[in-house]
Amino acid sequence: MSIFKEFFTPKQEREPGPPLSVVLHPFYPQSLLLPGYEPLTIPFDQILGIFFGVTAIVFIVVWLASGRVSHFGIGDRLTVTWLVITGIIHMLVEGAVVLNADFYKSTSKNILFEIWKEYGKADSRYLTRDSFVINMEAFTAFVVGPMCFWAVAGMVHQKPWRHLLALIVSVCQLYGDVLYFATTGSEGWIHSRPEPLYFWFYFVVINGIWVVIPGIIAVASSAKLCRAVAAQDRISWPANHAKTA
Repeated sequence: MSIFKEFFTPKQEREPGPPLSVVLHPFYPQSLLLPGYEPLTIPFDQILGIFFGVTAIVFIVVWLASGRVSHFGIGDRLTVTWLVITGIIHMLVEGAVVLNADFYKSTSKNILFEIWKEYGKADSRYLTRDSFVINMEAFTAFVVGPMCFWAVAGMVHQKPWRHLLALIVSVCQLYGDVLYFATTGSEGWIHSRPEPLYFWFYFVVINGIWVVIPGIIAVASSAKLCRAVAAQDRISWPANHAKTA
């Protein structure tokens, strides 16, 4: 249990940082040099309200719209709703941090920059342009994001490749998130503030969603593909057997 506790305890709770007098920003580790950093221009509660409020609106709109597709069951509607929401987040929110390296210097009240200033308290690697994180986010924003909408189109029009594409999207999300956790965990979680809001809610819970939901979709899509292959085998095996008899 001691090993488990140490692994999941942010390093800054175990080791003291530098004197607070030298800290000019709220990010961890405290020794980070971020010249030009500008504090939030929008209160954090408003940032969270806008983010989750817009997410809720998109959820409701897509859920209602998906109900007009006659061949959709509840599972299909939930999958489509997830793909639209996550596609928007990938392309718009994550794309913003990839394309704007100096977002933390902004005083423009751009909500996307403000989101990343706030989330940076949970993972400062976005501010320091960590090579893994930025390249992973670039792939997610500009490849996986569009694939989400491609998968939605496939589901709406019942394309034969729809479950394969949903599986690919989900595996990309799942694989990226596992590596995202693992790379910072191997360093002792030093990039996150230790407060529960930042470490447990922002970092663990929010990112954990991209482990749980893609995992469920990957399993469901794999099951449908396996059933389709099994059905094809039942059709083709007698014919092939007759030819060789």
